[in-house]
Amino acid sequence: MWKAAGRAAGPLVVSFLLAGCGDLIPRGVEVLTDPPGATVRLGDEKVGQSPVLISLARIKDHGLDTLTLIIEKEGYETRRVILDQRVGVLRVPLKKK
Repeated sequence: MWKAAGRAAGPLVVSFLLAGCGDLIPRGVEVLTDPPGATVRLGDEKVGQSPVLISLARIKDHGLDTLTLIIEKEGYETRRVILDQRVGVLRVPLKKK
């Protein structure tokens, strides 16, 4: 009897454990530049140096459907990229001046 109860409870325990894992993985858009180390701005706000994660909360704070990212690195052309995604990876190649 206990073996049957243990087998029935196993999937339930696993589902509870996995349900909490979603919070451990940061949600948002990861900006990767080639080469790395570019300054990434969301409008006028500096987000950080690439590679950088723009959190979903930060994106939602702006409240717009599309946002403009400004990506700058010394010796490379400045890029303006429309950010219309809310999660995933955005790869931005930079061109030398």
